[in-house]
Amino acid sequence: MIRQKNLQIEFSVSQIPDYFQLFSLPRAFELDVAELLPRYRELQRQFHPDRSAAESADVQRVAVQQAADINAAFAALKEPVARARYLLMLAGHPVNIESATVSDTDFLMAQMEMREQLEEAGTQELLAGLREEAQEWLDNLGREFAIDYREVDWSEAADTVRKMQFILRFIEEVREQEARLEDEDFEDED
Repeated sequence: MIRQKNLQIEFSVSQIPDYFQLFSLPRAFELDVAELLPRYRELQRQFHPDRSAAESADVQRVAVQQAADINAAFAALKEPVARARYLLMLAGHPVNIESATVSDTDFLMAQMEMREQLEEAGTQELLAGLREEAQEWLDNLGREFAIDYREVDWSEAADTVRKMQFILRFIEEVREQEARLEDEDFEDED
């Protein structure tokens, strides 16, 4: 599927069934990211566009696309939420995060409570605690997704991905608040 021949690279996404195959990994949610990174670096070296700098414009264009495909594959596989969304897409059940909502009222109520805590958190310690709690929740949802995926329960898997996305956004908001608070502390020291 991927081969190099006299510095002319023969590779296209249409030839690769999925990103997992590109990285020689089993198609599963559970993934050893430590195993992914060395393979990513190896593919980057092997298919770097600079290797085809002396080739025709068409070969160079293909090399740039190959590098972009490798980067896209790495981005999709390294993060749990992106990997879960990608797995559902491969299974023919894509999840549109922007237009989908979560109907689990208990989950939504818990999210509202956490957001209130975020608004009230005025110290780095409180924010770190919120971030750790949210990360633990995200990890638990990842385990739930893995079960849903293995059991081919697409509806539950999609709902779990939407919940994961909610939690991921919350973690990002906590990090933003941590950065703002750190900036304020730095400004106060001046």
